[in-house]
Amino acid sequence: MAKPTVREKSVEMLSDAEILAQIPVARERAEKLRHTALRVAHVRYSTAMQQLVLTLGNATEVRLPIRAVAALRGTTSRERADVHVSPSGCAIRWERLDVDLSVPALLEIALGRSAVHALFGTAGGRSTSERKAQAARLNGAKGGRPPRSAADRR
Repeated sequence: MAKPTVREKSVEMLSDAEILAQIPVARERAEKLRHTALRVAHVRYSTAMQQLVLTLGNATEVRLPIRAVAALRGTTSRERADVHVSPSGCAIRWERLDVDLSVPALLEIALGRSAVHALFGTAGGRSTSERKAQAARLNGAKGGRPPRSAADRR
């Protein structure tokens, strides 16, 4: 039996100047993404309500009861209040507790798995790339999406 061959990837090293030139573009892209519904713009802990309050990029507010977040059970109000949003807005962090929770996980707790899958699927469907554009052009040239049959409509 022949051994599978291993391909070596060549790694192109970037100069400091090339890396520094990419930073403004990356920051601009991150700022645009921060204003989407699937990123956290602000987080706080409500001691009175015993809830974690997430403000998403589109200004939607999501409230989670602390009892629903297993990682925070058995913690004090002071520990819970020391929460911060990650730079990307994709997670929140409690430094002293060494706890990180992702936005998808938090939304799943708040909204349920199927709702979160629908949200992320919708966001993914809106994404654009040259490959998606090319596929759309090819499908359009064939007459577009075929009509649904009567069996599919049920």
